[in-house]
Amino acid sequence: MIAESLPLRTSAPTEFGAAQRPFSGSLIDERWLEVERRGAVPGQAPDLATIDLLVRESLERLEDDMSAARRYLAAARRLLSPDDDSRPGGLLPWQVKRVGRYIDERIERRITLAEAAEQVRLSTSHFSRCFRVSFGLPFTKHVTRKRIERARWLMITGDHSLGQIALACGFADQAHFTRAFNNLTGEAPGRWRRQVTEGEHLRQ
Repeated sequence: MIAESLPLRTSAPTEFGAAQRPFSGSLIDERWLEVERRGAVPGQAPDLATIDLLVRESLERLEDDMSAARRYLAAARRLLSPDDDSRPGGLLPWQVKRVGRYIDERIERRITLAEAAEQVRLSTSHFSRCFRVSFGLPFTKHVTRKRIERARWLMITGDHSLGQIALACGFADQAHFTRAFNNLTGEAPGRWRRQVTEGEHLRQ
């Protein structure tokens, strides 16, 4: 299958090292502001796409804007060092870690609420309530957001088609991916990808 030719976990960003794409200043600012608002989720694998953007931008700013470079590096560090304290009414720390890892490792597949609940030995209804407290979103919306984060990273670090990326991120097809991406970001994935790359060309 086409999807099998793509890396399926966010733990291996270097596999795309030979096909790096440039980034726009607006994307950097957008991701930095999101980190400031949300930070990292305990037990959840770091958003490597955002960390990659922040670190590379900080390197670009070292000579002409040290303040900005430090700001971006601090945001990257924040994503890599989440607070591991559990939240009242939420999942226990070990449950947060296990379910976060379970989602990240299966992001290219179908992930159900019941299967995730089994991972932490809770009923589906109780797990659903606790998950929302710990992760800040309902289970389905969180999984969709993780799929979109994965897709964004693939779009900015390689030249794979949107159809390939859709399958690699667990969407049924490109149309399904486009609808989910548009619902979350307010724009189509193809347009978002062009803006990222074209924005950088304008800066150069």
